[in-house]
Amino acid sequence: MVQSMFLGRYLKASFKFNELLTHFNESILKLLIYFLFLSLVYLIPMNLLIMSEDGFRIDFIHQDFITETPSWNLPSGCKIEFNDFHCSTDLKITETHQDVTYIFNGTKSDVDKNQKQVIFTKDAIIYSNGEGASMTSKGYKGFQYTDFDSINLLSNDERTEAYLAFANNVESSFSDYIVFYSILTNVAVNVFIQFVFILLLALVLQLFRFGYQSFPGYIDGLKFVILSMGLPVTIGLVVGLFEPAFGSVFFQLSMGLTVMIVMLKYGKTSLK
Repeated sequence: MVQSMFLGRYLKASFKFNELLTHFNESILKLLIYFLFLSLVYLIPMNLLIMSEDGFRIDFIHQDFITETPSWNLPSGCKIEFNDFHCSTDLKITETHQDVTYIFNGTKSDVDKNQKQVIFTKDAIIYSNGEGASMTSKGYKGFQYTDFDSINLLSNDERTEAYLAFANNVESSFSDYIVFYSILTNVAVNVFIQFVFILLLALVLQLFRFGYQSFPGYIDGLKFVILSMGLPVTIGLVVGLFEPAFGSVFFQLSMGLTVMIVMLKYGKTSLK
């Protein structure tokens, strides 16, 4: 409750441009929390885009199939339908492509976290990265009806395209993990970039000290820069809803302009 109160107070203060240079007594820790909050808000359009596109392409299987089409056929008599893997036999079938082992008709007991594996069980796909970590898909959500025998009848370019589609469908079945990883990566990278940006902007701000008898130090300047983020974040958010890729561009541009205009217009009256 207390946290949301100071966030609301800072948000209101961000749009009172004539008072932006009067908040040097605010806690730098709370202002950093405010910075994080605004950063997450302006990243909403990009994160929504990531969710709609099922995350960044990670290519943990697809790239192997681009490099080389598997020389082996998919198990005969098997198919994927109604979100399940069905096979005419209970025989476990193992194939290897690049450095990944593919096990069809497998079970959870086949997982070896020291090997790269893709295991097709009846109701899920299990992927092991060979470095001690694994993940299990929620069914076969990346697949529509897929008949392995139909793929095996293809040749040349059609066969290559079918295997690439198969690899892509395998990865799409892990979309929940991929989306989470993509959003986490997007947030971490962008928050870091914006943090470096405001640090540099606070440093550039020190160039304004010439002509003032009293001028805020670097930390106080950083407080001012963070509080100035309200309007730029709003602009970045609105632009991002229409063109997510340009959201950060407009944020940084309007951020620099806001700091400069406030200093030129209110600096003489607020800093004495």
